[in-house]
Order: sequence, then C-alpha cells, then structure tokens
Amino acid sequence: MAGKTEIDVVNSPDLESAFTAYLLRLDLEERRYREAECKLALVRAEGLARGNKWEEAWPRYAEAMSHLVGPHLKVPLDPANGGGVRCPVYMNFTMDECLTAMTCCNGVASSLHESRNLVKALDWAYEVDVLHKNARFAAEPIFDWEVFLPSPPCLEFHRQHLLGLVTASDILLKLGNTGSAAYCRNVGNTIVSSLPSAVDQLSLRQEVLPIGAVQTIMQFRHPDPTIYRSLEMKNPDLQVRGSWQRLKWADSSKVTSRMAHSCFIYKSRLYVCGGQRSGTIELYRDVWCLDLVRMNGWRELPSYRKPFLNSPMVVHEGKAYLFRGASTVDYLDLERETWGRFQTHFVNARGGRDQWPYKEGLTDFAAHAVNGKIYVFGGKYKRPIGCNFFAVLDIASKTWRHLSGTQDDVPLKPQYDVPGVRKNLASWVDESQGKIYIMYGMADRQAANLFKTEFASTEGFVYDDCWSWDIAKGRWQRERIVGNYPCPRAEMSVCYNPATKQTMMFGGYNPALPYYVEGSLTCFGFNYFSDTFVLDHSVPGAPRWKQVITGSFPTYRAQGQLITDPATGRTYLFGGYTNTDWVPTGKANLTKSYGDVWQLRVDVPGGLFDEVDWEDERRSAQLGPWMACYSCGSVGVWKRCSGTCDGRVFFCTPACQKEGWPEHRQKHGCRARR
Repeated sequence: MAGKTEIDVVNSPDLESAFTAYLLRLDLEERRYREAECKLALVRAEGLARGNKWEEAWPRYAEAMSHLVGPHLKVPLDPANGGGVRCPVYMNFTMDECLTAMTCCNGVASSLHESRNLVKALDWAYEVDVLHKNARFAAEPIFDWEVFLPSPPCLEFHRQHLLGLVTASDILLKLGNTGSAAYCRNVGNTIVSSLPSAVDQLSLRQEVLPIGAVQTIMQFRHPDPTIYRSLEMKNPDLQVRGSWQRLKWADSSKVTSRMAHSCFIYKSRLYVCGGQRSGTIELYRDVWCLDLVRMNGWRELPSYRKPFLNSPMVVHEGKAYLFRGASTVDYLDLERETWGRFQTHFVNARGGRDQWPYKEGLTDFAAHAVNGKIYVFGGKYKRPIGCNFFAVLDIASKTWRHLSGTQDDVPLKPQYDVPGVRKNLASWVDESQGKIYIMYGMADRQAANLFKTEFASTEGFVYDDCWSWDIAKGRWQRERIVGNYPCPRAEMSVCYNPATKQTMMFGGYNPALPYYVEGSLTCFGFNYFSDTFVLDHSVPGAPRWKQVITGSFPTYRAQGQLITDPATGRTYLFGGYTNTDWVPTGKANLTKSYGDVWQLRVDVPGGLFDEVDWEDERRSAQLGPWMACYSCGSVGVWKRCSGTCDGRVFFCTPACQKEGWPEHRQKHGCRARR
C-alpha cells in the first residue's frame, strides 16, 4: 500500500528484547526444574547417609550434583573444562545454588571416606574448595591473602567450606601427609578467626573445627618421625615407595655448605655456583663440578665476576645462562669452561625498542630454557613482596618480550587471570616443552613489613595454586591440584624427570603454618619440610600427586636444589639450609646450611628402584636428625655403629646393639674395629 512503511520484523528491537526475555524465562524455568530434581535426590541421599548406607548414599549425592550443574559438566575434574579451576557454571551460581553444590560435594566426599575410597573422596572434598574459589572469582577481585567473605554474609557458606577442609585433612592424615592435613585445618582456622561475628565463630568452633583439633595437628613435623617410621603403603594411587641415598665420592674434596645457590646438570656433571653460607655474611661466586658417573671428587672452575644469590642458571646448547635483572646476560661455556656475556634489550609488540623493566639484583625467580628461549617469572627486584612479571628472552636475537604480569613501578591490582606476585616458587616444564608450570611460592608480606612498604603484615603468606603457561597459545590457566598433594610452601626443591614422567618436589618452608612443640609452651610461626612428592603425568590429562614413602630422608631444609640428569634419569639433591631452633642440630647458630648430595629413587618404571633394599633401608633409617634403632625400630637420637660399616646402622641401647649385632654383621659385613 502506498505511503505505508514496511516493518523490519527480523531487526525489530521489540522482537529482540522479547526473544531475550523468552530465553531468560526458559533458563530460569530450567534452573528451577534442575534445582527441584537436585533437592529430591539430596533428600534421598541424606536419608541413606543417616542410616550409614554409605555405598548407596554417595551416588545419590553425585546424582543431586549432576541435576544442579546440568548434563554438559562432569563433576569433579571435567575434561571439557580443561582441568582448570575456573568454571563458568560455578561462577554463574546463585548463593543458594553454591550452597547446594557444596552440600552435595561434601556428602559424596564423606560417604566415600566412610567407604574407604580415599582417591575419589579427596577429589570431591577438593571440589568444595573449587566451588569456594569460583564464588570468589565471581565477586569483586581481592588479593589472594585476603579472606573472602561473601556479601551479604552467609555462615553456611563458611560451614560447608570448613566441612570440605576437615574431610580432606582427615584423609590426608590417614595417608601420613601431616603437612597438607595441618594446612587444611590451618586454613579453616584462619577463616573462622576472620569472621566479624564472635557468635558465628563460636558456632563453627563447636560444630566443625574446635581449636583443640587445630593445635593437636600442629604438633607434627612434616614428615613426623614418630608416625612416619611405621607408615605403610595404603593406596598406590596416592602413595609410592621411594629411597633417599646420601652419596659419597672417592676423595676428600668438598664444596662449602651453602644456601641460595644455583645448581644444574650437564653431561652427567653436577655444577654448583654462588650462594651463601648460612649464619655468615660470606657470599660466594665460585663454581664447582662433580662427575656423577665417576664420583671422583669436586673440581673447581673459573669463578663468576661477583657473588650472587638466589639466581637460577639455565642450560642451552652447552652454555649455562645467568640472568640477574640487568640487560647484560652472563653465561658459562661448559665445554671451554670460560665466562662470557652479551647485551640484550626489550622490544614492544611492534618490534620497537622498549623501556627496560628490571633492575640488577633480581632474585628468587623461576627460569627455564625452552627451544632457544629463556623464560623468567616472578621473583623480587623492587617490591619486597615479590612480583609476577613474566618475560622471555630470544637467545639468538638477544631480545626480550613482556608476556604477562605487572612491573614494579605500576600500581598492583588483584587479578584472577594471571598468577599473583610471588618469590621462591616451584616451576617446571612439561615433557613436550609446550607448557611452563608454576606452583606455590610466597608473597613476602613480612619483608614488606620490614621495609615499611605496601601490603605489609607480620603474617607470612604462601599460595596454594598451580598455573600453566601454554607457550603456543600465550595464555595462563589455573590448574587443579589433586591427589595426595604437598602442603603449600616456598623455597622448595623441584624438577621434572622425563624418565619417570614425574614432577618431583622435596622440602621447603612455610612462613604461615605454625608448629607447636609437644609438651612445651614453645610455638614456631613457621615450618620446614623434609617430605617428598611426585606428580604422576603417566595418565594423559589427569596428573595426580602422590607422597613418596622412603625409609630415610634428608634433614628438614629449604633452598635445596633438586635436579634430574637427563642422560641417566637419576635425580639428585644438593645443599639448602634449616633453622637450628626448629631442627635440633647441636649447633648454636640460628641457621645451618648443607653441602651434601643425595639421590632419589622411586618405585615406578624408570625410577631405578630395583637398586633399593627397601626393608633394610627402613630398618637402618635416618629420619632427618633422628635415627631408627636397627633392633627395636624406636626413633630417637641414637649412636651409630662404630664398626667397619662406617655407621650404616644405629642402636638405641647396648642391649639392642648386642641383640642386633649378629644380623648386622652377617648382612652388611661389618666387623669390630681394632
């Protein structure tokens, strides 16, 4: 009809808004339907749980959770979610939906725990924490060291989180993982103490986490020799046998004991560079080398031009590179055994020269050489708390690029899509050389307090996270930490072993995990570790942590260096330090450093465990500064055998020595010295 405007139905804003409203109604109706189905299954599950029918209860709890999340998400560890912590479904939950999901996961975890299915029980207990983290991600960003308190306040949110932490703690303690068990309860204790309402605190103390239960578990060392000596392999999916052996070499040469040093292996030779002897102001610039095949003693190489601390060296094509924050990068030519250096600069996205972001004196960072490039993450150079600046150096072009993170002269803001600022972290590269992992480490708020800078606190803070950087895609993903995992820490020793397809972790330090000395009023606000863990990568896409149960273990220490020889698959530990008040050493100094070399073997294919006499090692064990009596098995500070075995075994009393001597003489060929 002439003069009448034709209506564009497809592009009509009224139609668009109407269709949007229609979709929202559909989504709301679907969510209400799923919630009703979830509540029905949850009622059935709780009825079965009250009747102690655990095997029937946990599938009902899981069914309730599946109704809530919908058919496209598998809980827990959904492969479609890439194994990451961030989950869009969880972040889109209302508080009521989040509480229901937490209830379901806690129900599954506790039922499986009662059914003694510890692997799945841990997975579901951890899922409660994943839900908690996603509620945090959906809210206004805060720094990791700040306790998340939802708005409006919700006591049940904290109660459900605590239930998950306590269940995980109970399972981990049964497995002998005292560190992570204590950490879970300590996190719960921090949550309760942070609540503004004293009534709410009292309620959670009475229902879920009594203060006595926290203090009791804080009386363990990690591992604790009183229970570790009798620890048995209960679950091969969460535990694995291993062996620590202290190595000796042919001559009397030795490297000065040290901490804060650099360590690497090239052509089956162990190199030790720089560092500091604890308890002194003496800094090192020396370089030493030990042939791990011949074991014929230490050999000194040309020293570096100046002393250095906490700066890792990385090897690429016969050269060990040392970056310390300056634009000049040094290297040790391992074939010629001479030092060299070259100049570098930063470039921006368009290839132009960019401003230099660091200053000389960068320490406590992670560094890796991957396919002709050196990746550097974190550490400390201006802010005492640490940084999250991530950069890569192309060795051939001698140019750096900024990949992620914040420079120290830029105001720091909380972010959830990149790792937080940290130092003394664990890091490794996967077998395919496609991903770089970082884990744990600390935001040194105590150092910030010492220097009167921002984010200062008298309390230390250690991260509980793990991140992967996809080199090809150029992005971070926060990974889930599953299995019998190591307690969060800093200054730990870590490496990847391609022969066993495992990431290995030993020792470390936590500035925020208290240790109460049993039978006294002494309390240390920190912990040192001597436990060993491996992250098993043998199942593609589903790495799981296991604790390594060993007969003996090196003394509790931090800043040791764990390295794998790629030529032999053997893994070695060198050096480190400990606090002599925390670990009795008989020395008056506050700290003690080490210059010992240990070898770690693990009972997996390629782990060289066929060389180990497991039962004999357990009977002649040295558990840090304590020993196991060869005759009765009691743990204490005992005397070494004074025979020709060079102190291979220990006896607690003359009576035990008399009883155990014939067997020891026959098995180890020991004879009395004349």
